[in-house]
Amino acid sequence: MLLFSVSDVLFGAIQQGLIYGLLALGVFISYRVLDFADLTTEGTFPLGGALAAVLVINGFSPIIAIICAFVCGLISGAITGILHAKFRIPPILAGIIVMTGLYSIVLRVMGGKANLSLLGKSTIYTGLSDIGDNLINRMNITSGFFYQNINVIAIIIVALLIVGIIATLLYFFCGTELGMALRSTGMNQYMSRAQGINTKAMIIFGLALANGLIALSGALLVMKTRSAYVQMGQGTIVIGLASIIIGEAIFGRKTFKRHLIGVLVGSFAYQLLYMIAINIGFEANDLKLIASIIIVFVLIIPQFKKQSSKKLALREKEAKELIEEGQVDA
Repeated sequence: MLLFSVSDVLFGAIQQGLIYGLLALGVFISYRVLDFADLTTEGTFPLGGALAAVLVINGFSPIIAIICAFVCGLISGAITGILHAKFRIPPILAGIIVMTGLYSIVLRVMGGKANLSLLGKSTIYTGLSDIGDNLINRMNITSGFFYQNINVIAIIIVALLIVGIIATLLYFFCGTELGMALRSTGMNQYMSRAQGINTKAMIIFGLALANGLIALSGALLVMKTRSAYVQMGQGTIVIGLASIIIGEAIFGRKTFKRHLIGVLVGSFAYQLLYMIAINIGFEANDLKLIASIIIVFVLIIPQFKKQSSKKLALREKEAKELIEEGQVDA
């Protein structure tokens, strides 16, 4: 007998996986496309959430709120890029500097409060949820799957639409001349400069784009949970990296398209494992340890596969040599 509802876990993982999928895409751009160890993530994520919360509370449209969150993320990422590209500050240190500064900015944005509530305020999901409620009322539905999960379904549809559009645009963008220049910069800066690419501009642009998506992810999460808090950025870099690693283990890295899809699937898989851990009774204090174990486990599996492949190839080679020497029958 299951100790938790499969549908609740699955729907929770889908919601979280889609929203954190934008975070994973942002981390993917910085860590995989640019090969830049960027820690700004843990500052831009709560910044996007805090700014969106404040704007919604003050009566601004949720769409304007998420756009402003995205723009602030762009600026934050660009600052990290400038510190590294223009002033030669090491990537990790540049990210830490900006992340630390953003903590104070988040506190300022939230008016010195540690938490903000969006209860009773309209969010990006409210419109579709209201449409669903009206349809249910007109059809006189008082029970059943859709009646119980209309708000969850609305969140999934809106998040899927946003993530789908962004992932599609990102895929086609990386096939353009500018996108190829960005990817080339991450692969080999020296060769890229020899080809006339302004690698400093590419680093600044790539980090800006990455942190814009991360801030947008934070805004969407705050509108889902209807609350924002200062410490919500802790551990986000782990979530992003775990999603990428799991996605690579499932889909591989043969093509950019598979890599991109793998990041989103990895985000869902990570959140599914996370939701299962919560629902089987693990304490909140244990979840970061579980996340670390998941990452280590996923990192170790490919190593075992490589070792097994090498041993198998070696045995086949030894067997072939013995056959050629006539010591054993074919």
